[in-house]
Amino acid sequence: MRTAVEIYKLLPRTNCGACGTPTCFGFAAKVAAGLASITACTSLSEAVRTELAAEEAGRKERPGTVYEQALDSLRPKVAALDFRRVAAQSGATYVSEDTIEIEFLGEPFVVTKERIADRYGKEPLPFISILIYNHLSRPDPPPPSGEWVTFSSVPASHAKDKAWAGHVEKVIADHFSGNTSGLRAACERLGGVPAESKGAHDAAYEFRFFPHYPALLLFYDAVPEEDFPAQCKLLLDKTVDKHLDIESIVVLGEEFAGRMTSEKNH
Repeated sequence: MRTAVEIYKLLPRTNCGACGTPTCFGFAAKVAAGLASITACTSLSEAVRTELAAEEAGRKERPGTVYEQALDSLRPKVAALDFRRVAAQSGATYVSEDTIEIEFLGEPFVVTKERIADRYGKEPLPFISILIYNHLSRPDPPPPSGEWVTFSSVPASHAKDKAWAGHVEKVIADHFSGNTSGLRAACERLGGVPAESKGAHDAAYEFRFFPHYPALLLFYDAVPEEDFPAQCKLLLDKTVDKHLDIESIVVLGEEFAGRMTSEKNH
């Protein structure tokens, strides 16, 4: 099977959300990992869809997808956690010795040592559960510092700079170019709060991806007469690497960008 990047290049890259995943890149990653079928994309040419579907059919069966295997490996670590302490450190609500409730991207989730469920009792996609478990498993995370930093300032971020710029900030900037009011509406639908921030930006919103994981979105709209393209900066708290590993930080950023630009959000 092709890699996520190879599949992504064949997709329309419109982030329409018709496949059930907010971004084309996220959909490509799920197809590559066996979490989604290429047939869910309705915008592919018949030739490409047939070719990739044949590759899927020829894939050998294996014991769980990459995400499912990662989730299985996390569960013993989560089972050993003191949930009362975890709740206090993460800003979650302690329910019992094996259950807490936590907000993730503005949505409530019930977390136990065996599974995670949304408000309807349904398990989220495995990569969402992995992000939540990874966050809760970090040792002794500090409270937010109140100091904003760019992604490139986060330790060990160098190898992921292009992914953050291209799959997070550029996705948002390009989608809302010339539409600051649309960006504001999308921010507010996702729980963003208007923020005070110095600078010449056209919009500033603060989010809480987790209770102790803030993010600040700054949007600079395009100025065509000055040949200035729209730009977006998604700043993180200086302590962010104490709350998630660098891979998870990028995946969370991509999921946020996908939800911002999804047609379902309009």
